This record gives sequence, structure tokens and C-alpha cells, in this order.
Amino acid sequence: MPTRSRLLRFFSALLLATLAGCGGKASVTGTVTLDGEPVASGAIAFIKTEGEPVREGGAVITNGSFRTEVPPGKYKLELTGSKVTGRRVQKGFDGKDETIETTGELFPDRYNTKTELIEDIKAGGKPLKLDLKSK
Repeated sequence: MPTRSRLLRFFSALLLATLAGCGGKASVTGTVTLDGEPVASGAIAFIKTEGEPVREGGAVITNGSFRTEVPPGKYKLELTGSKVTGRRVQKGFDGKDETIETTGELFPDRYNTKTELIEDIKAGGKPLKLDLKSK
């Protein structure tokens, strides 16, 4: 009859094998700069390229850095962010004129809706360094 510790080891090994077969998630960290400056605020989406394109995860970019977890695989990286494009005057709730900032998309289409950024994410991989140019 198996001892209690043998049964515990057997079930622990079985659990680890099952979890390893599920693929798990890879921790992804990185930095994002645009024209040499850290991106103050934005978002990054990880879209699986193998099989049906699926958005597997995303992260918030803060002060040029991000952190997330996604299953290992090849991904298109879609970045979004806002930049101030101007100012305009409008009537406030109190009827007085107020000046507000107008905004537009920070990233060019080649990093956004028509992204060209593709990364192979592996468990234990190196941090991503996205040094992007607007032109």
C-alpha cells in the first residue's frame, strides 16, 4: 500500500505536468519610446498571429514602461496613446468660455491599427525594448 508521502508526490507531479501542458503564461515587461522620449501614457495590446487573430492581453504604458502576462507565442503589438494636437474654446456648464485641449492618436498607423510590430513571446524571455519613430 502506497505511503501518504508517495501519494502526495505522485499527485504533485501530476498537477505540475498538467499545468505545464496548459502552456501557462509568460511574464512580459518592456519599455516604449517614441522619437527618443519615453511614452508618458498609453496602452499596448497583444494580438495572437497564429491561427485566428485573438487579443490575448494588454498592458498600460506608464512613464515608458509596461508589464503583463500572455501565453507564449507570436503577437502583433498594437499601441495606442493620445497627444495634444491643439486647443479650442467652448462654453462651460456655467456659460463662460473655457479653453480645452484637443487630442489625437499618438502613434502612427504602422504601430496602431496597421501595426508592423511583431514579437515572439517566450517564457523567461528578455524585456521588450520598443524604440519607435513617428516619421
